[in-house]
Amino acid sequence: MTKRKTKVGRADLFLIASIMVLAAGVMGWQQWREARIANAGETLVAVITVNGEEYRRVPLDGSEQVIDIRTEFGHNTLKAYDRGIRMTYSDAPKSIALDMGFISRPYQQIVCVPTRVQVEVLPPENEEDGLDAVVG
Repeated sequence: MTKRKTKVGRADLFLIASIMVLAAGVMGWQQWREARIANAGETLVAVITVNGEEYRRVPLDGSEQVIDIRTEFGHNTLKAYDRGIRMTYSDAPKSIALDMGFISRPYQQIVCVPTRVQVEVLPPENEEDGLDAVVG
């Protein structure tokens, strides 16, 4: 039995290089977006929704707050501190939402499915980020 050598062609190298450039671009864009929000000095906001409806908006300004959520679906406690938020208590059967830990960057989420609670960190609403025009 003879071993067959595989040869890497130009197309293979081009494909590998393209994937690496694309991955570096995506990572760079994410870093730039986070740095832009951090350097703007604006306070992030944690949006808490219960059963798909907004329950409360909590500014993540570094002050310590405890948010107690008691609904027909269950009981959750959130703690906001150090410009972030974490779930400290849930009466859900499994502790998956508690294991999601401390979130402090834009678009990070904590989700507790049994109690239908979702927490998402969002950048502050800016007029610049909205629609410029609608053409129809």
